[in-house]
Amino acid sequence: MQSKHFFLAIVLFGFCLNTQAQTFTKVKQDSLMFVWEDTSQPDIDRLNAVQEISQEGYRFKNPDSAFYYAQLQYDFARSIKNKEFQVRALNAQGDVYLLKGDPDKAFDILTSALKLSEELSDKKSKINTLGNISRMFELKGDLEKALDYNLQILSLSEEIQDTLTIGKSLATIGENYVRKGDLASGLEHLNRSKRIFEALDNQYNIVKVQSLMANIYMQQGNPDEALKFLTINQVYFEKTGNKTLLAGCLSNIGGVYAIKGDPKKALQYLEKALAHFEETGNTPYIAGISQNIGRIYYDEGNLERALEYATKSLKLAKKTKNENVAASAKQEIGIILADQGKHTQAISYGNEALAFFQTTHDVMGISLASRTLVKSYRSIENYKKAFEMNELHFQMRDSLNSKENQKAIIELQVQSEYEKQKALDDLENQKEIAIEAAKADAQRKISWAIGAGLFLISILAFIIFNRLKVTRKQKAVIEEQKNKVEQSEKYKEQFLANMSHEIRTPMHAISGMIKILERNEHPSTQDAYLNAMRTSSENLVVILNDVLDLSKIEAGKLEIKNTPMNPRLVVENVCQILKYKAEEKGLTLSNNVANEVPGFVMGDPTRLNQILINLAGNAIKFTQKGSVNISVSIEDEQLQFEVNDTGIGIPKKEQESIFGAFKQAKDSTTRHFGGTGLGLSISKQLVELQKGKIWLESTEGSGSTFYATLPLQIANAGEEETDLISEEKLKMMTASLQGIHILIAEDNPFNQMIAQDDLSYYINGVSISTVGNGALAVEKFKKNTYDLILMDVQMPEMNGFEAVKKIREIEKLENRDISIPIIAMTASLMKTEIDSCYKVGMDNYIPKPYTIEELIRPIFNELKTRV
Repeated sequence: MQSKHFFLAIVLFGFCLNTQAQTFTKVKQDSLMFVWEDTSQPDIDRLNAVQEISQEGYRFKNPDSAFYYAQLQYDFARSIKNKEFQVRALNAQGDVYLLKGDPDKAFDILTSALKLSEELSDKKSKINTLGNISRMFELKGDLEKALDYNLQILSLSEEIQDTLTIGKSLATIGENYVRKGDLASGLEHLNRSKRIFEALDNQYNIVKVQSLMANIYMQQGNPDEALKFLTINQVYFEKTGNKTLLAGCLSNIGGVYAIKGDPKKALQYLEKALAHFEETGNTPYIAGISQNIGRIYYDEGNLERALEYATKSLKLAKKTKNENVAASAKQEIGIILADQGKHTQAISYGNEALAFFQTTHDVMGISLASRTLVKSYRSIENYKKAFEMNELHFQMRDSLNSKENQKAIIELQVQSEYEKQKALDDLENQKEIAIEAAKADAQRKISWAIGAGLFLISILAFIIFNRLKVTRKQKAVIEEQKNKVEQSEKYKEQFLANMSHEIRTPMHAISGMIKILERNEHPSTQDAYLNAMRTSSENLVVILNDVLDLSKIEAGKLEIKNTPMNPRLVVENVCQILKYKAEEKGLTLSNNVANEVPGFVMGDPTRLNQILINLAGNAIKFTQKGSVNISVSIEDEQLQFEVNDTGIGIPKKEQESIFGAFKQAKDSTTRHFGGTGLGLSISKQLVELQKGKIWLESTEGSGSTFYATLPLQIANAGEEETDLISEEKLKMMTASLQGIHILIAEDNPFNQMIAQDDLSYYINGVSISTVGNGALAVEKFKKNTYDLILMDVQMPEMNGFEAVKKIREIEKLENRDISIPIIAMTASLMKTEIDSCYKVGMDNYIPKPYTIEELIRPIFNELKTRV
């Protein structure tokens, strides 16, 4: 991970700590709280007390509490019209967001503070606010604007002849120049600052400036000079007992030793610094220094210790919501896990880091993170992703290098042309001065030309050498961070899988119970309630499916099938699903398929079904009276679907954007009709994934017609549709399954009840056994004979994956000729989970919640050759 280069970039991070970070005892806090809560105390005393609670008591230990007490301060100051303390409170809240690494939120608050301070005509208050704004721009990486605000601070300080503030602003300006790479200007301003502080005998600020000067010496490649300044500062901090600043100093000495190639001393100082930071409760710096210690252990080959400190850094960064440090820690963890051969976990952490770097447009971070992922993707044989990450790495690397490389080439060209022209001018001058001594002059000119040529070559070699040196450093930095990226997609996918499971599991119980109640004898007065419950549960499942589908589409993971399908059957199935919704509103739902439409075409019946349900479902939702019609025809050798309604229509200005995600024609539409606004967006993307087109024609108040065309490819003779099944075919399937014996492994008693009732209702003579976990399923399998097992995936004691592995091992040991069909029942429909089911030896899967077709078809398909 190249810790030397890392420490060169971040060394001296602790020197800008404020003395407010010192230990804040509980006794003092309780005393201040007493003053604040005592309404009989003078207003100014109460405001000073709550400000000290916020700034000194919680600033580093608990930024959220600091923000809360600053809000109390602001509200009270506003109620008594004290703008000075309002400004202080806003600055405190802006400071919280800066500590959290969120400059955008800080900017809004600090802008309000600046406006109030200008109303006060209080230059000191304005100086304080400008200082926080400059910090905000520094955090965003905009050093030009940060410098501009600091120059304003210097000007205001000189106006009010505040010598101390002048010295501080000069130091900050010097630091800005250093960060911009202008070391000479930085050193100049720091020396001016140091002279002012020496005149004031202000030792604290002298050592702070010396810290910044040490930083310059480090960048100039003079670590010994830097170490001299830092050692002086260490003595001062030990003498004054300022443990926070002592910790910062020790951490920087450790950084210097890391750069000098002495990891033993580096760890010695860094661990001392860490102990002091932990004692003072300075969580943000504990996170940063833990990461640095981890890097040294990594470079020393101690991966376990490196992982321990990187994990600690990540945990603390999450606690303080410092996304920059968290992303860096995730990248470090990804590198370590990759080296340990844990490539799946490495990819997960790397993706999270990459996502953050892409969000913040951190070119260096993206380059390093993407390069990290190449190795892990190769190791798991995902060569496509490995290639993508490699391409991304080189793209970012070229972006980093292009400007500097172009500058170097121009410098070389200018230098070369200058030397050539100078040589020609000198030759002409020599000819005019001494024609008689032509031979001697010529000899001298040749000698000079050779010397000049050698000089030019040496200059070019020096420039090229330095250029290569810089390039090598960049490559080293890229190599250091490249090992951190692919966590984002993996994290998002895991979240969606968990969300899917947690929502689908109770939804399965609700929808299943409703279906059981509907088909069993019940009072007719309950029909309206059951219909409402069924519609609500279906709507929730649709919303969940929309979110998952949109995520898959955005990730490029949604698969489109190309199988034989019957367009008429698809349309009839859509009408069958939606007819109850239409009847509830008194609407006529009809369909019309033109005679020229072939009986079977190639396509994806499931996705076509989804598109038409979205379009027709929307039509029913936004139609209060009249009709909705679905028609199919052949237009320009394309299969064209039309969904026409007599509803509210769509305004002309909204028609172009109606297919956008989360978009509805009006804001009031969502409130009145409901929905996520994802249906049309998903339909559009599903159509385009099949190389079709979708559009609409509508007049506000007169209804709408949505059109979708798909490529027409007639299926070969004899091929049959496979995805959608008619009621007649469903009856045939259930009849062939009569008398089968099924084992259900399911820990949820409600889900057990639903599966038993559904199977008993549709399959005559079915025999069902149930168990509550995978271990019991294995025992039942050993002692009994079953035609099929329905296996839940997530169960206590032994999950479905483990149980299937055990069953397949038993079959292998017993040399069974025929293995028992095992069908997963899972509430997670993420491809990774489905793939895992097949990988462990399951034969099929049933989603939860399921339709009756989704329950019967897999069972029929697995048993049709055996019954």
